[in-house]
Amino acid sequence: KMAKRITIDQLNLSGNALTQVQERQYAIVDDFLPQEIANQLLEDANNLHREGGHFQQHYFQFGGALLKKPNVFELDLSDPTKHDRYNNLGIWKEMVGEVGPSFLRRIDEIEQQQKQQTAATESIEKPSSLLALETNTPPAIKLQINTGGGSFPWHFDNPGPPNARMLTCVVYLNPNWSEGDGGEIVLCPFLSKYVVVPPLHGRAVLFRSDRILHRVLPSRVRRVCFTMWCNGTRANDKRDVALSRDVLQFASYDDAQTFFSKSPLQRVISRAVYSEEYLESLLECIVSKNGSDEEGIMKDEERGLIIKQHEASVHGIRQKLRPLIDEFRRRKCEHLLSTGR
Repeated sequence: KMAKRITIDQLNLSGNALTQVQERQYAIVDDFLPQEIANQLLEDANNLHREGGHFQQHYFQFGGALLKKPNVFELDLSDPTKHDRYNNLGIWKEMVGEVGPSFLRRIDEIEQQQKQQTAATESIEKPSSLLALETNTPPAIKLQINTGGGSFPWHFDNPGPPNARMLTCVVYLNPNWSEGDGGEIVLCPFLSKYVVVPPLHGRAVLFRSDRILHRVLPSRVRRVCFTMWCNGTRANDKRDVALSRDVLQFASYDDAQTFFSKSPLQRVISRAVYSEEYLESLLECIVSKNGSDEEGIMKDEERGLIIKQHEASVHGIRQKLRPLIDEFRRRKCEHLLSTGR
């Protein structure tokens, strides 16, 4: 049969989706990929997985420890010099070599048009909300397979320097997903209702890497996705990293909430505001569903380390900003009670 080809024009990337990311920090795009392309990407991903030796066990850094994420395996496709080691990348070669860089340029083109319209009408969101992606650096692309049981804790894709990520685009390849299978991504816009997004085939979730706290719920079935991370020219600007006394001059807590909801500085206080949620997701993430006794002992050690480091981190933040943190925690609880999440 004829192999499918993928081009940037087949991606469902509109100015409307981009405006949503600029204004509310995220967008959900159904049919981001045509079904036949999504099917081909999945088929080629499964072939790569079957070849063996390509996918690596996923680990994540927490405090001083490197922790294993059970049942989650990744293949970093970002380095074209390594592509020769794979027997058949299929259309992933085009995805990485052509579509990824074109994705960046397409977003930049849309933003240039927005800038021109803003200059003409001054009615569009201010240019400061633009992503300003680094078009000379191709996006990092990772293919991920969760064999069932794996999850991800609450985190930001850009936790701070030297990370330069500005935009995350996760694309799902799960034609048989149904309610109850798990593996949903959960977005948490600051002090707003959780946005729970099922990993439907061909769907993309785009969000600001430095402003959207998110996690992935445990998957009860095999779950496949790939992620493109795009760097920004203004990622981790000084004013977005250090929470200085000057920044904390708010007339009211409402003003403070509005500011943090649109600022990467929410990363500084997030763990203290969402303390219980962070810890629950961290512990859930490292649970081994079928570990041996020896593995179980290791898990107990990891559990103790995680709790200790998490509590120390939260304590450090609360000591410096107690009134603000306490008020935001009160608002979080009030909001979750009123919305049921």
